[in-house]
Amino acid sequence: MQSKKLSKFYIVGSPIGNLEDITKRAIDILSTVDLIFTEDTRVSKKLLSKYNISTKTAPIYNKAKKVNLGQFKYALEKYDVAFLTDAGTPGISDPVAQFVKISSKEQHEIIPIPGASSLTSAFSVSGFDSKNFIFLGFPPKSKIQFQKYINEYIDLDLPIVLFESPKRLISTLRFLKDEFVIQNIFIGKEMTKLYEKIFMGNIDRAIELFSNAKGEFVIIFKREIHKLSKSTINQYDKILSKGYKEGIKGKELITLLSELTGENKKFFYNRWLEIKNKNG
Repeated sequence: MQSKKLSKFYIVGSPIGNLEDITKRAIDILSTVDLIFTEDTRVSKKLLSKYNISTKTAPIYNKAKKVNLGQFKYALEKYDVAFLTDAGTPGISDPVAQFVKISSKEQHEIIPIPGASSLTSAFSVSGFDSKNFIFLGFPPKSKIQFQKYINEYIDLDLPIVLFESPKRLISTLRFLKDEFVIQNIFIGKEMTKLYEKIFMGNIDRAIELFSNAKGEFVIIFKREIHKLSKSTINQYDKILSKGYKEGIKGKELITLLSELTGENKKFFYNRWLEIKNKNG
């Protein structure tokens, strides 16, 4: 008995601003599949109309703003289906992973159709010379979580890439400057769009230039000098201060902290002397 031929699931990269930034292969796939799942059918209509693509579309989210997995699973049982975001290659800040898991579980062939990406577009013109970089997406809103988020990677000597919204751009830049002593930065505004702007230079200048900016931003930076963040120093000071008040010998506490953190003993010794003078 001949087994039923399974339908295919295509992950299609779309333009991130300029509608001409789409591959011929993507156009061919979007034209020949039976159904396209898209973030916003009104947005995708502009792209599909430009290339005379009449394929039916379905929203990724239902009216309750939940991922439309039931409709997707039903469609995939019968048709070849494509997944199309409003802008860029799927996989960042969208639910494509949930669709992929369903397709994989049902043993459908999953095919990526590469496309535009603000991440790689920005890095290509950033001037950072590196074989590797760290992409962290949109940072947490909480400053405490943001600090932990960056601290985990800041000392790896690799460029760090963030996405940021216009409402939070300036506060993020100030936080990077004050907390992590970032001096130079790359900012890509509205990559490939009409009002695209590329900035490479001093972070103070960036804060001035983008103080009222609108759009979507890619931020790239790398720590140039090793300097502990203010919050980390405060945490160490609390430990040293508590140890001093409890009568722990400075030499023992300094040695222990140095071994646990990897920081130089001289740093802890200087902080110990400062605390001792304040409490003496």
